[in-house]
Amino acid sequence: MILTPGIIARLAVLGALVAVAQIVCFSKMDIFGTSPDIALLVVVSVGLLGGSLAGAVTGFSLGLLIDCLLLETMGAFALTLLCVGYVAGRYRETLGRPTRPAVALLGGSLTLLGALVIAAIQVGTGVDANVSFLVVRDALVKSLLGALLAIPVLGVVRLVVRSALVDERRGVRRTPAARPVESG
Repeated sequence: MILTPGIIARLAVLGALVAVAQIVCFSKMDIFGTSPDIALLVVVSVGLLGGSLAGAVTGFSLGLLIDCLLLETMGAFALTLLCVGYVAGRYRETLGRPTRPAVALLGGSLTLLGALVIAAIQVGTGVDANVSFLVVRDALVKSLLGALLAIPVLGVVRLVVRSALVDERRGVRRTPAARPVESG
């Protein structure tokens, strides 16, 4: 991904919209006892499209904005989304462009990773949380929702940053070079 000031502005607007939508809309949804984590999937998508640096910076920025809006443990979501964005970007850098099944699998597994990291941060910082089977069930259902929503979210993020993607650029069609005529 080529990060120009225009693309950075697009990512900032996308991050602000996603943070507000996550807090106002998606966190209020109840799908099998949990809510979808669209902010995490946007960070995964940026990591898969732009690499580890773009994923980590987007994750930290979006997570810090969510932390500030929720007035919760400062840095918890920022650290969680930073980790998830970095891992998604490293996948992109080491294994290349993911296929559709890989995107769904990454969406689910990185959502589960995000749930585990946020739980570890909350337990480590002393937040009183009841650890029971319901937490495990919530993390598993959230990861299934992440797997289902990963492909559509990746498509939306790809539309936003399409002009910056190196893989998406289509070159000018070249005519085959003329072969030298062999004289006999």
